[in-house]
Amino acid sequence: MWYTEQMRRFQIMFLVVIAVIGGLLLRLGWMQILQGAQYKQVAEQNRIRQISAQAPRGTIYDRNGAPIVANRPSFAISIILSEYTHPDVSTPLLSSLTGVAVNEIEQMLQAGQEFPYSPIRVKRDVDEALIAKVQERKSYLPGVVVEALPVRHYVYNQLAAHMLGYLGRISEDEYAIRKEQGYSPNDLVGKAGIERLWEDHLRGIDGGLQVEVNAMGEEVGVVGDKAALPGKAIVLTLDANLQKVAEAALAAQVQTSKNNGEPAKGGAVVVLDVRTGGILALVSNPAYDPNVFIGGVSQKDWAAIINNSNNPLSNRAIQNAYPPGSVFKIVTAAAALESGVTTGQEVFVDKGVYVLQGWSFYGWDPKGLGKLTLPDALAFSSDPVFYELGRRVGADNLASYALTFGFGKLTGIELPGEEAGVVPTEEWKQELYGEQWYPGETLIAAIGQGYYNATPLQQAMMLMAVANGGVVYKPRLVDKLLTADGALLEQTQSQVLRTIYLRPDVWDIIRQGLVAVTTRGTGSSVFEGFAVKVAGKSGSAETGRGTTHSWFACYAPADNPEIAVAVLVEEGGEGSVAAAPVTRKVLEAYFDIPPKQNVSTPPRGHTD
Repeated sequence: MWYTEQMRRFQIMFLVVIAVIGGLLLRLGWMQILQGAQYKQVAEQNRIRQISAQAPRGTIYDRNGAPIVANRPSFAISIILSEYTHPDVSTPLLSSLTGVAVNEIEQMLQAGQEFPYSPIRVKRDVDEALIAKVQERKSYLPGVVVEALPVRHYVYNQLAAHMLGYLGRISEDEYAIRKEQGYSPNDLVGKAGIERLWEDHLRGIDGGLQVEVNAMGEEVGVVGDKAALPGKAIVLTLDANLQKVAEAALAAQVQTSKNNGEPAKGGAVVVLDVRTGGILALVSNPAYDPNVFIGGVSQKDWAAIINNSNNPLSNRAIQNAYPPGSVFKIVTAAAALESGVTTGQEVFVDKGVYVLQGWSFYGWDPKGLGKLTLPDALAFSSDPVFYELGRRVGADNLASYALTFGFGKLTGIELPGEEAGVVPTEEWKQELYGEQWYPGETLIAAIGQGYYNATPLQQAMMLMAVANGGVVYKPRLVDKLLTADGALLEQTQSQVLRTIYLRPDVWDIIRQGLVAVTTRGTGSSVFEGFAVKVAGKSGSAETGRGTTHSWFACYAPADNPEIAVAVLVEEGGEGSVAAAPVTRKVLEAYFDIPPKQNVSTPPRGHTD
C-alpha cells in the first residue's frame, strides 16, 4: 500500500515536470519562431540608437538676394525616452541644469511617448558651459544626449519681424493637423508671418543616424546615415535696405514726437511697388526680435514683450485700423466728382467754419483759407470744403465709393490677422448701435473721421489706385520659390485685385491736388527742393482722447509712378509734422537722393 501511494505521487510529479517543460518549450518556440523578428528588433534597438537629423529650414532672401533669415549651428540637450530609465532622479537634475521646469519636462516626455527612440529636445541653442555640466553628470542622466542642430537665425534681429514671423514649439492642435506629415510633438513650426504661411515649403525633410551604443549608453560608432534635405528657399519682394531706412526713420520720429509732448505709441510704414503690388517695406513699430524665441523664450523676454502696453507683437501695418483722417479726402473728392455734384473748376469759400442745421463744424484754420477749387482744397486740406462735398454726396454714397477703393475689405496680403477696417452706412449704425444716422456724421465721415477705420496698407493701396488710374494689384510678399541650391521652382505673378472706374478727368483733378500738396500745400515745406515730384496727402486723425494720429500717403514719381508710401505715427501729432518727414526719408532712400538735413516742418497747429 505504501508502495502504491509512492508511485502515484511520483506519477503526478512526473506529469507536472513534463507539463512545465512542455510549456517552456512551447513558449520558447513561440518566441523564437513566431515573435523572433520582433524581439530581434527590440534587441537591435537596445544596441542601435536611432537619432533623427533635423533638416535646415529654407533660407529667406530679400529682393536683391541678401539672406535675411538663415540657419546657424547649435546644440540641444535632448532625451531618448527609451533609454531614460530613472526619470524620478534624472528629471529634477536635468531641470536644475537647464532651467526648464520639472512639470514642463514631464509634459514633453508624455507628449513623446509615441516616439521612444526620437530625441525630445528639452533645451535648444545651449552654450558650452551647459553642455559640460550635462556631460559631467552623464552617469546620472541615462538617455540624455547632446545634439548638433541647425537653428533659425534672423540676420538683422528686429528687421521686418512682423513680416518674417518666428518659430515656436508645435501646439497640440497643430500637431493633430500635421502628424500625418511626419511632425513630432517636439518640432518647431512657424508661428507668425512668412514662417507660418510658408511652413510647408520652408520645412525640410529630416534625416537620421543609426548610432551603435554600449551598455553605458555611450556612442561607439555610426551604423547608418540618411542625409537631411533642407527646405525650399524664398525670395521676398522686400528691399532690406529700404526696410532698414524706414524702420530707423519711423523709430526716430516716434522719439521726436515724444520729445514734443505727444504720446507717440508707435507707427507703421508701407511701401508698395505700384506696378506689381510687391511690398518693398512693411514696418511696424515697436517690434520684437524673433531670435529670442529660438531656444525657447525666457520668462524675462516674454514678460518684456507681453507687458509692453504698445504691443510689439501687433502688426500695425495690417492688424490695427485707425481713422484715416484727411488722406480719406481722396475718396470724398472722387465720389463728388464722379457723382457730378462738383467740378474741378467750382470755387468754394473756406471761412474756417461750416454751419449745418445750427451746428458749427470747424476747419483746422479758424481764420479760413478763402477761395479754393477742389485741387486747392486737397492741397491745403480744407475741412469746410469737404464738409460741403460730404453733404452733397451723402453718407451711403460716400461709403459705396470707400468700398470701391478697398476700405472695409481685406487686401488678401499673405500675412495672418489682417484687419478689414470699418466703412459705416446709415443701416450699419442702426444695426450696431440701434441709432439713426445724423447729418453731422456725414460731414465728419467726409474728412475721414467718425466711424471710419482703415489700415496703413489700405491707405497705401488707395494711393496705388490713384497712381495707376484705378488699377490695384494684390499685395505680394513672395517673389520666387527656389530649391535649396538656388534653382527656380516657382515665380509668383502679379494679380489685379480690383479696377476702379472713374472718368479720366476725375483722376486728373485728384492728381493735381495731390501734387499741389507737396509743392504749395500742407506738405510743401517737407518736400521743398526734393528732386522727384511727389503726389501725396497729409492727414491728422483725432483719436477722441485729445491726441492725433499722424498720416502721410503718397506716390512717386508723380509723372511716372513707381512706388506708393503710407506712413502712420500713432498719436504722433499732425500729419505734415510727424509722418511727412518719415515719408521723405523713405523716398530719399528709394530714389538714392542725398538726405536733406533738418527737414523743416510747418508750425504745429497750422497744418493738417
